[in-house]
Amino acid sequence: MRRQSLPLLVVAVIGLALLGFGMERASVGTAYSDPFSKIRAQDECTYANSALSLAHQGGWLTPKVLGRYLLFKPPLLLWMAGFSLKVFGQSLGALRLPALAAGVGITAIIFWWMRRERSILIAYAAVALFLCNPLIHIFARLCYTDLLVLACISGALAFLYADPSLSRLRCLWGFGAAVAAGVMAKSVAGLLPLFVLFFFWILVRRFSLSRFAFVTAIAAALIAPWHIYQFVVHRQWFWADYVQIQLLGFGIQPPASSSESQAMFYFKRLFLSDPVLAILLLTALPFLISALRGRSQVLPALLTAWLAIATGALLLFRFQNLPYAILLIPPACLIAAAFNPVFSGARAKWGVLALCAIFAVKSSQPGKTWGLSFGAVEPIPAVAALRSYYGLGRSNELILADSDDYFYASTLPLPHIRYYFRVQDDVLPKFIPHYVKLGIMLTEAEFERLPELEPTYATRLREWGLDSTEPIGTAILGSSDDALVRLVKARPGTDYYVNMPELQLLERDEVIRRTHSVRELPYGRAFLLANLTGSRPVTPLPARW
Repeated sequence: MRRQSLPLLVVAVIGLALLGFGMERASVGTAYSDPFSKIRAQDECTYANSALSLAHQGGWLTPKVLGRYLLFKPPLLLWMAGFSLKVFGQSLGALRLPALAAGVGITAIIFWWMRRERSILIAYAAVALFLCNPLIHIFARLCYTDLLVLACISGALAFLYADPSLSRLRCLWGFGAAVAAGVMAKSVAGLLPLFVLFFFWILVRRFSLSRFAFVTAIAAALIAPWHIYQFVVHRQWFWADYVQIQLLGFGIQPPASSSESQAMFYFKRLFLSDPVLAILLLTALPFLISALRGRSQVLPALLTAWLAIATGALLLFRFQNLPYAILLIPPACLIAAAFNPVFSGARAKWGVLALCAIFAVKSSQPGKTWGLSFGAVEPIPAVAALRSYYGLGRSNELILADSDDYFYASTLPLPHIRYYFRVQDDVLPKFIPHYVKLGIMLTEAEFERLPELEPTYATRLREWGLDSTEPIGTAILGSSDDALVRLVKARPGTDYYVNMPELQLLERDEVIRRTHSVRELPYGRAFLLANLTGSRPVTPLPARW
């Protein structure tokens, strides 16, 4: 037993070293969650704000962000990140530890799976393919839900592989618990193993309605407490965030979409990020199909079901988002290693050596879309600027106008922040109508009347179960140059973060020149600082955050 466990331990350590190296290079929210479209990981700032709130203020059952409830997804990631921050203190490593642990867990599952089914060399090949993938490296170093739900899916299907009929109680409960954990990590995406199970049993002609009902009941029983609590205690908020926005909004009618089809969007990015894996998978598919014809072998049927269901999920969920693509990577690695002739027989060792060489080449080309950057990324200038602003110890609220910080300011312990957005349409208010109703999102004209309107919004928030005015006006929408000028004049005691065209516009107003002073930044931005200010204690931030 010890001899069998040693290679698994070695693989886990290698996975930890490779996926964890450079974990603290990129500040919160600055890494690219989509390096093709150059989209920064601003969701990480949202999760960081919420996890920090849990660690410092509590409220574990119902996480918040910027003072409002955050119920778009269940809170497993926030619980884990919040607990990690509470135990280890504020650091990038603590924030991202759940994602790293998930990546290492998937690495171990892939090795265990192939070691049971094939030779140890093929197991190493599957692991090498997984650890060569740039997307896995990106999301193992981000506080995102995607790798966590992928670990839950992989774990559930590992239990199914170990016991294809789920006749053993341990595997039955393990499968159900993994499904429940996946749902608590990323909502309906965590249900994918149930669809894989259904399809797999059809393929191998082993369908058991009673077992399927039992394992579904286990998963439902485990996810029910949190969902029932939110439905009973925060019914309106839960329905608006969880159902109308996340499931129906993003799933069926997303607010924006590229001109590409679903298939082209994901296929192009998967191929460009890892052409080696894509080619090995495509050339392995005929051999997988050949092995599937007899329907007597578990491995080809299970991997076929996994790949097919994951692909179907990407095509059906209408919101195009690169992080979702990692659902395909573990089954692709397993299929490529198990069924591609490159790794069969005596060729296996040469295939593994080739993958090691490919890893070295990818590591030497961090700037390529298929390269491995190990956490390195172009910094966002706003990070240093906002850290410097925090160090001033000012007690004023800060409004960030058309900001380039990707919500980084929300992760700093500032007295109060708001975001001002220049908009020309009503797409955003229509997509999140309850934010308008509750006063979380205000027009500039409404924000000017905030003292008059605040009692109404406070009453509505209490009706929705939130006895706080903190989230009111955290998003301000303006449609003209004059709107920003009126905003600054209406709030003379507030600090502002603006771009240079906005600064030039504001400096034309004599009143603003009297109430504020300018602190220009070297990258086309400036702070407009109120002359009236107080001081607050400044707790040193981590060197990297």
